Amino acid sequence: MSLFRPPIVRSAGALLDRALFSKTIPTAAARVTSLKDIHRYRTQFEKSEDILKLERLVNVRADPDQAVAAQGVKCILLKPEIKPEGRDGLDKL
Repeated sequence: MSLFRPPIVRSAGALLDRALFSKTIPTAAARVTSLKDIHRYRTQFEKSEDILKLERLVNVRADPDQAVAAQGVKCILLKPEIKPEGRDGLDKL
């Protein structure tokens, strides 16, 4: 059973509980401040297989911080196994 699949509803007569279909998964994201560098970082993460790949999920998103997102900063979603190390961890790229 996949972590990202909805649960199986066994009783056909029961009402569908929509809460069963929502899941929060803590993930790390790499913040890319320059839009010109998104392609370069994305290909590096794909080569190292650190990028989050799921069906119907765009792995490049606007920054969750609204003030930073207004400046056009994007984030690349990484696998849940990757733990955020802060700014020092991303300087290795």
